[in-house]
Amino acid sequence: MSDDDDEQVDSDVNQFDDGNDSMGFGPLIPTETERSLMERVRQELKHDLKNGYKDKIADIREEILRKRRAGKLPGDTTSVLKAWWQSHSKWPYPTEEDKVKLVEETGLQLKQINNWFINQRKRNWNTNGNASSSSTALKSKRKRS
Repeated sequence: MSDDDDEQVDSDVNQFDDGNDSMGFGPLIPTETERSLMERVRQELKHDLKNGYKDKIADIREEILRKRRAGKLPGDTTSVLKAWWQSHSKWPYPTEEDKVKLVEETGLQLKQINNWFINQRKRNWNTNGNASSSSTALKSKRKRS
């Protein structure tokens, strides 16, 4: 909680204070002891709130950092995937068993493996000019299945 938040809370509280005590004798002015107690309570509340949300804040920071790092896979990981790709260049569609092995070897998630192969096929087939012949092979392979 920032000092601005403290001021907002004070403002909200004062909104309901008509400046008179319950007996109609004028504004209630807290004593020095009461002010000290109110400040201590405010600081304790601020501390408790920060500690209560500390783990959540850390999780959010980690997620933000993870998203910033997203994009490139480690070199040793891609070398495993590329080796599989090269040894299966005629039909670069890993079976479910192949994917499970690749997950174990690379430490990636299944979704990452699937996406890598999707992207690799797009990159490879488009740069090699094989997109049309590969799609024809894919169609004929699907028909046989």
